[in-house]
Amino acid sequence: MFVSLTLFALACTGTPADSGAGDTADTGDTAEVIDTTPVWTQYRIESSSTLSGIYASGSGVYVVGSDGFAWEGGSDGWSFMDIDVDDADLTDLWGEGKNDDAVLAASTSLGTVAQYTGTGGWTTGTMGDTSELKAIGGSSVDSLFAVGWGKAWSYDGAAWTYEELPDQSARLNDVYGDGDEAFAVGEGGECMRRKAGVWAGCRTDVAVALNAVDGSGPDDVWAVGEQGTVIHWDGSAWELKEVPTTETLWAVLVPEVGVVIAVGSNGMALRYTDGTWERLYTGVDNALYAIHGVSRSNLWASGNRGMVLQFKEE
Repeated sequence: MFVSLTLFALACTGTPADSGAGDTADTGDTAEVIDTTPVWTQYRIESSSTLSGIYASGSGVYVVGSDGFAWEGGSDGWSFMDIDVDDADLTDLWGEGKNDDAVLAASTSLGTVAQYTGTGGWTTGTMGDTSELKAIGGSSVDSLFAVGWGKAWSYDGAAWTYEELPDQSARLNDVYGDGDEAFAVGEGGECMRRKAGVWAGCRTDVAVALNAVDGSGPDDVWAVGEQGTVIHWDGSAWELKEVPTTETLWAVLVPEVGVVIAVGSNGMALRYTDGTWERLYTGVDNALYAIHGVSRSNLWASGNRGMVLQFKEE
């Protein structure tokens, strides 16, 4: 059963991230000065909520987090969005479109999905299972997937359908969908791949927790996790990539082929372009749990203690 809800306002101002003094790297003969000046701007929400999902539409930003909290806004401030989910944590956010055409879907710790339209507000619906959904993803409102520990669901635009996993003990943390195909990753390097409506295991050869997955297509999929782990699927196998951090990475975005953005603990943010990783200094020590963007040069990230950041490259 769906219930229509209302919105009310909560203001917040944007401030630049703290400036960095610069680090040094010993190159053997001389010490190279590394510019650590933050390249992100803070638009923090005045809340202690952990913001675990974010969607940037191009005209606005939506974030969701713990205790059923959600906001919309951006650089001009934030408006609180009331969602009737009994204070359940909102664990992830998917979206498409903008303004009145915006469509959002948020997974919850109660095993439900809250859905939003720009003209109809938020509604919630049950899936017949109260165990936590960890993530939601997909390529369109007619092709979504939701996963949790030991379960997976698909959505065709009309109804959610439970889908059998080959391993009911698989502890899945995130899902990426491209049309009818999907990849889900989780604890202990777990990976599941959906093809032709059937889920099967896909070996990663890593043992750490994989926290997030995204891609530009079924032959270009990236997953990130503990200890700075980054792996890439090229259509036939996963390959472990070398990255300049050992921080836990919590979220990944692939805005286009050959470009990868990853964020994680202690304000870590990395960008991969032209075969090279670079640090995008944030100036914060918050754990960053979600990343989305309009393009490779206009990104938004969210994390704990109400932190929201924007990276905008001219």
